[in-house]
Amino acid sequence: MENHKLDMGKAWTQTTALIGANRDLLSVMAGLFFFLPSFAAALFLPEMATNAEIGAVRSAGAVDEQAQVQALMDQFAAMYAANWPTLLLVTVAGFVGSMSLLALLTDRGNPTVGEALGTGLRSIPSYIAAQILSTLAAGIALGVPFAIVAAAAPAGVAVAFALLLVVAMIYLVIKFSLIAPVIAIDGERNPITAIARSWRLTKGNSFRIFAFFMLLFIVTVIIGSLVQGILTLIFAAVGGEVARIGTAAVSALVNAVLTVIFLVVIAAVHRQLAGASPERLAETFE
Repeated sequence: MENHKLDMGKAWTQTTALIGANRDLLSVMAGLFFFLPSFAAALFLPEMATNAEIGAVRSAGAVDEQAQVQALMDQFAAMYAANWPTLLLVTVAGFVGSMSLLALLTDRGNPTVGEALGTGLRSIPSYIAAQILSTLAAGIALGVPFAIVAAAAPAGVAVAFALLLVVAMIYLVIKFSLIAPVIAIDGERNPITAIARSWRLTKGNSFRIFAFFMLLFIVTVIIGSLVQGILTLIFAAVGGEVARIGTAAVSALVNAVLTVIFLVVIAAVHRQLAGASPERLAETFE
């Protein structure tokens, strides 16, 4: 199979075109699966944002950095233990929304929202299995060598090796970055095959994909942070319950917008590297 080279300019053009062509449907799915769960979590679990840090600083006996880190971990563990059903629902909603949104952006016909949701739900088991397998593979490939080096080599060598492993981890993240669209768009339900196809599609494009994602991340995070910061200051000036609800809404909205942009970018990169589907090629020559 011939590998296509990623054109970052074309990928961004495709991203904006996909968003423009599917604006209404994307807005509905973003609101349902990303905004509302995040908004509800921010309202009903406000401790997630502040109490963990406050508890770490004020914990009795937290007089050194290690004790404060342990206190912070204890606070997070307690928070997750007390609120895991809600957090699980938010996570599941994100999974379903992500896979459904990708399915909606397929070039194999024009699926309805219902069809996309059905595809998204059917994709979840394969996606979770692929994520578990890829994480285990990365953990073994990176963790075992690091454990050996950390146990046998001087501290300086271990630190240098850890930095190399960070680069290797980023490389693996890029290689596995198209697993979701392979499952949701290509319809590949075998998790091992999905992992292998993502690896093949990214072959020869790892640096381009990394550069594209980093540029996108920097720009969107800066813009999102500015918008969120300005609106949060406005609501903070009002104070009271309005400030709490307004801040939660702004945070959820920024999160939803950034999530949708990232997913559409993934779909555009996949579409470019995978080439036109047989169905689209058939339509071309009809």
